[in-house]
Amino acid sequence: MKTVLVLLLCYLIGTISGAYIVGMLFRHKDIRMEGSGNAGTTNAIRVMGKKLGYLTFAIDVLKGVAVMLLVAPMLDESVRLFATLFVVLGHDYPFYLGFRGGKGIATTFGAWGAIAPLYVVVAAIGGYIVGKLSRYVSLGSLTFLSIVSVLMIFTWKSSPLNVLAIVLVWGLGFFRHRSNLKRLREGTENKVGG
Repeated sequence: MKTVLVLLLCYLIGTISGAYIVGMLFRHKDIRMEGSGNAGTTNAIRVMGKKLGYLTFAIDVLKGVAVMLLVAPMLDESVRLFATLFVVLGHDYPFYLGFRGGKGIATTFGAWGAIAPLYVVVAAIGGYIVGKLSRYVSLGSLTFLSIVSVLMIFTWKSSPLNVLAIVLVWGLGFFRHRSNLKRLREGTENKVGG
């Protein structure tokens, strides 16, 4: 019962949508009605500019950090990484926004950065290089997610359940980017500066 309540708390923290809050506070607009309709950093930058986009990113990162440092320790160590999965689920599917949220990359960055900063830095560098060279934010994001997931799976001292949580976060990230992947295959994905 305790585990269920803690994971529910992780989900609720995840529903604090940086893009939605920043959009309503500073631009009086619902970010989901603008640009790509995604409540995440990339769309926030495109619709509201870099400053508000980076503020969005900071909020989404910080909730991942908060969950892993303050809430996850309440879980048994063998299932602790499920806190990441549930905070990302909250970010991706906030109940009060009709389950229309972001794609979870910034929140994953914050959560895993809090417990495995070196892995996140390495993955972020890899993702940045791929994104910069390709000019596809989505490709850079998925590269980051893949690198950090592989590092966590093969070098983090995790239980089988924690490994399952990592795989589910990884899979969820790709699922949330399915429209981007389709556009990448078709050559119609938006490029940075394009």
